[in-house]
Amino acid sequence: MDEEVFIPITMFVAIGVVLYQFIKARHAERMSIIDKGLNEEQLSYLLKSKKAITNSTWSLKLGAVLVGVGLAVIIGSLVPYDIQDEITTGLIFMLPGVGLLLVYKYADNKTESEQ
Repeated sequence: MDEEVFIPITMFVAIGVVLYQFIKARHAERMSIIDKGLNEEQLSYLLKSKKAITNSTWSLKLGAVLVGVGLAVIIGSLVPYDIQDEITTGLIFMLPGVGLLLVYKYADNKTESEQ
């Protein structure tokens, strides 16, 4: 049997595991809400505040990742040709990470100032 067959099988198994964990976590969250006995008014307040925070930082995170990848490609094209691939690959992983750290720091400061 060829080893190439295992690549799509592994991919579908990984996607299945991620979906299962997501559904399991969502179910556990809902069960904990039911156990605490929250009413609809309290529940809608919790979900609205959670969605508002998620929606506002999601676009910042996406922007930081895209800017980081773009900067990595631009900087990678400026270095000498013999090390261009290594530098570009390293920067593609490093700069979005730095951008996400900056977004985290910004969001943390924003939530502290709101409280």
